[in-house]
Amino acid sequence: MTSTVESLSSVKKKISFEIPADRVTSEIDKVFEKIRKRAAIKGFRKGKAPQSLIEKHYADVMEGDVLKNLFEETYFKALAEHKIFPVSHPVIDSDEIKRGTPFTYSATVEVLPEIDVKDYNGLEVAKETFTPDESIVEKRLQEMRENMSHLRSLEEGSVAEDGHFAVIDFTGYVDGVPFEGGSAESYQLELGSGRFIPGFEEQIVGMKTGESKSMSLNFPEDYWNKDLAGKEARFDVILSEIKVKELPELNDEFAAQMGEFDTITQLRDKIAELYEKQENDRIKADLQDRVVQALIEKNEIEVPSTLVDRQLQTMLANAQNRLAQQRLTFEMMGMNEESFKAQYRTVAENQVKGSLLLEAVAKKEGISVEEADIEKKLLEIAGGNEEELGRVKSFYEQNRAARENLVAHLAEEKVMSFLLGSAVISEKTKE
Repeated sequence: MTSTVESLSSVKKKISFEIPADRVTSEIDKVFEKIRKRAAIKGFRKGKAPQSLIEKHYADVMEGDVLKNLFEETYFKALAEHKIFPVSHPVIDSDEIKRGTPFTYSATVEVLPEIDVKDYNGLEVAKETFTPDESIVEKRLQEMRENMSHLRSLEEGSVAEDGHFAVIDFTGYVDGVPFEGGSAESYQLELGSGRFIPGFEEQIVGMKTGESKSMSLNFPEDYWNKDLAGKEARFDVILSEIKVKELPELNDEFAAQMGEFDTITQLRDKIAELYEKQENDRIKADLQDRVVQALIEKNEIEVPSTLVDRQLQTMLANAQNRLAQQRLTFEMMGMNEESFKAQYRTVAENQVKGSLLLEAVAKKEGISVEEADIEKKLLEIAGGNEEELGRVKSFYEQNRAARENLVAHLAEEKVMSFLLGSAVISEKTKE
């Protein structure tokens, strides 16, 4: 067997093979012999059919088996010989297999690019400065009040207003026929929330408890349910109860209900502290993204499409999980898997480029993750608790993938720390 390698690009190689005629012939004979033992041809006992009939009836099977055997015999040997480490499955292109004729085939694979990373010292990046925002603290307090609120029923004969909670029975009809998901009993709807199609909540405003109404509405043209989009519908509604939301006052008693606070001032201070930490974490992540982007701009590289596809698949799974937690789907957001991948392909490509360039910096600067780094991180994960540390260590010892991810994360942290140490950082205000 002889093999040659052609570089189609910095990340794609084509390996061409030629297998001598005598080796091809011997493999064909060997495969036909195995087929003959199990071949079932009408008129002959198993294993007793003439060779000519075996070759006539099982030519396709022979070709597939011979190709598989010759591939396994030659492909991996060539990878080792030429020191090729593919990141994709090979794309095979082959000639016809014939007895007495050399067999040639090629395997095209993607590989990691060879990166001579440069200009990574003194990267110029902007860092956002933290600015306290009292309105955020007030917003968080308001959210807490909302969570602690309760609903009080209004007396019979009250009139529904915007902001009230209407308890309704309703049935929706399209072309006079009730449609799926268009009815409910004792449904609690916040008026003005915009949860129902335009016009529905507005027509409940002004109704009295016990009153019924029939309303005609049109589903929006871009409604998520395509079967209903743009169609006219009739809703029969009965308003059975009206509730009003009552919020607790912001005082020391309210703060005490949050657990560890004696005064509302202490609660405000804690919220401000948490907000500052959250913002600083975001600013740090944003700065790291800018460093990676600056590194990419100074080191334009080609990356294997296989790695980009894998990154996109990971991003897709994460997005679907986040939506599922909110009981949403891509379809409800007006997207599908194809449009998501098209929209985020460049993001995925940049993430792969960044990861490869950080690895290249680590290699060039001799930055590696030592056992002491791992021990320090495990103690951090355990919250500094020596007793918990044993359980954390046990988890990572028993989960190889988790440990590899941890080491990869630590490596990126060390490289990022190195790059930030030499970066020229200017400050900017939040946009």
